[in-house]
Amino acid sequence: MKQLTGKGSSGFTLIEMITVIIILGVLAAAVSSYIKFATQIYIEATTREQLISSTRFAIERLNRDVRNALPNSLRLTNANLCLEMSPILASTTYIDIPVAPEDTSNTIDVIEFDDTFIWALNSNWSVVVYPLNFDDVYGSNNKVFDVSSISSPGDIRVVTLDSSVQFSEDSPTQRIYFINANDTVSYCLVGEILTRNNVPIAQDIHNVNLPFEITPATLQRNAMVQINLLLEKNNEQVSFNNEIQVLNVP
Repeated sequence: MKQLTGKGSSGFTLIEMITVIIILGVLAAAVSSYIKFATQIYIEATTREQLISSTRFAIERLNRDVRNALPNSLRLTNANLCLEMSPILASTTYIDIPVAPEDTSNTIDVIEFDDTFIWALNSNWSVVVYPLNFDDVYGSNNKVFDVSSISSPGDIRVVTLDSSVQFSEDSPTQRIYFINANDTVSYCLVGEILTRNNVPIAQDIHNVNLPFEITPATLQRNAMVQINLLLEKNNEQVSFNNEIQVLNVP
């Protein structure tokens, strides 16, 4: 009788298993490196976009405020880390103002302007005529006077002041501005945060020597405001250099 013998069982040898493990390790390392670099690129792109978006909002807000600022009211404060300005509430053309050698008067006749301004009038509002520098706006002078009331007897507006005054000079264009003496707008770089009237509007800003610069107006062009900001986050840097033309003139 023949003896039945079983067929020999097959399997992986130790060398084959080691080879497979090495191949899988190489593949895993390649895949993990690809995922790592892809993730890093995404994080860097997202961080850069966040920096740009937040700063664009801040710069756009600053643009609007500068373009609505009283002429020559912009000034640098706090070691040039703050940019301050006085917003225009309304403006129009005056018919006549008391200027030497004319007698003092507490009324000014102006051309009709927006009625909504009158209803918002409060005790802090003032009139300004021909400001040539920020001392004419913020200092003690004879170009800014407090308003008591505004009436409209006909096609003109009569602005009544708190007292009888005499302006130092006429405006070449007879332009008169209305401002709120206690309502200035101030942009400040506090550490790594840009604020507007103490409210944060952008962050991750690395301080530079001159974040704000003001170039005075000349006979050839209006005044200019330059903003220099350097943003950094997660080793990503974005530099902003923006110039704003001051549209309003005295």
